[in-house]
Amino acid sequence: MKRLTFILIIFYACISSIKAQSETQSFNADGIKVIFKPTTKNVIDVRVYFRGGVTNYSAAQAGIENMALGGTVECGTQKYSPTAFKDTSDKYGLKLGSASGYDCGFIKLNCISKYFNQGWDLFSEAVKNPIFDADALKILKERTISINRNYDGDPNNRLEQLEMQNAFVNTPYTTNPDGYEETIKSFTVDDLKNYYKTLLNKNRIFIVVVGNVSKQEVFEKILLSFGNIPSTPYTPIELQSPVFNDKKMVMEKRAIPTNYISAITNAPDFTSNNYVPFLLGVSGLEGHLYHYLKSQSGLVINAGALVMSRKMPYLEMYANGANAQEIMLGISTKLKEIQNEGLDDEWLQHLKNIYISDSYIDEQSSSALNYSLGSAEILGNWQYADDLPKLVQMATLQQVNNALNFYIRGLKWTFLGDTDALKGFTPPDLNPSVK
Repeated sequence: MKRLTFILIIFYACISSIKAQSETQSFNADGIKVIFKPTTKNVIDVRVYFRGGVTNYSAAQAGIENMALGGTVECGTQKYSPTAFKDTSDKYGLKLGSASGYDCGFIKLNCISKYFNQGWDLFSEAVKNPIFDADALKILKERTISINRNYDGDPNNRLEQLEMQNAFVNTPYTTNPDGYEETIKSFTVDDLKNYYKTLLNKNRIFIVVVGNVSKQEVFEKILLSFGNIPSTPYTPIELQSPVFNDKKMVMEKRAIPTNYISAITNAPDFTSNNYVPFLLGVSGLEGHLYHYLKSQSGLVINAGALVMSRKMPYLEMYANGANAQEIMLGISTKLKEIQNEGLDDEWLQHLKNIYISDSYIDEQSSSALNYSLGSAEILGNWQYADDLPKLVQMATLQQVNNALNFYIRGLKWTFLGDTDALKGFTPPDLNPSVK
């Protein structure tokens, strides 16, 4: 499981990145939405985002978008062979890459301002004219399968797969965006070419540019490179989060030194009025869980809570340790305690001060800024990122405590480890009342 050291997956990145709100702007370049943030940094980060993520393909095609986007930067273009593309990247220190997840995919360029023209030439070729060379694609497949095998071997990552299958049954989120060995092997050059054609649509993409470059230069480059991209109707699939109001548990037996446990529950949408109060509350919840389960009780090796801000958002609490029953009881007990007693105002003000102070430290990388703006746009509106410092100050203790009670009504438990330790055990109920 991607245990990055964040609680607020997009929140903290955004709040730490916006110093002058008026700097970030959006404009239209021949039908393509562009989000532009000039900075004084001499590193430029450009990304083309593709909306849709796992809603763009069937479960039988799991991983096709990840492979198609990977192929654009690794399998050659009309102008550059795979070898020439890599050699040019290395010569100028250009970093080109791609990724695809549950809600979107992207192709990116990261380079210093001095070599922006060279970087843009490779980037625009990758986006506009990929050829998916068969030999290069074979190498990409082999490397992707190897990466996935290593990833799946990590208990944290396997737990994440299980919890998605458990919590989001009958939704697109049960599809693994990284794909499986059998699906990856099955993709042909034509499969990836045809799929990528469906993505390259002015109504499906938007571009985020962050760095020391002028708006006029950005506009001209996009117009020249991408002006003739097709523009066809695109209607995103509306996703409705499941309501987690039970205590269903999914288990998988594995002979590992410790048990891995997670519990998923609902969270507000990114643009909801409850989003910031809930995130602040979860930050407090994580601290309480860690103190109770590790520092006070010594039950766990690690424990925490994080909000996954996605189209179908959720809160995940996790822990790993030997005594599975006591850990699950501890999570439920501490959660109910916080819901019943609430968090205190002194703590809330302290946390606000930390976040607001951080929002004026202009040390975020161009890449982090780009990800913050792009993610906010995918989840509803990039401008909401600019408003986060103000929304933090506006959040009240009552809003924080009400949000924790309103959204946390039941838990979907997932367990990986010694399943015999949970024979006959039933997770406790939460307090169903809404304050």
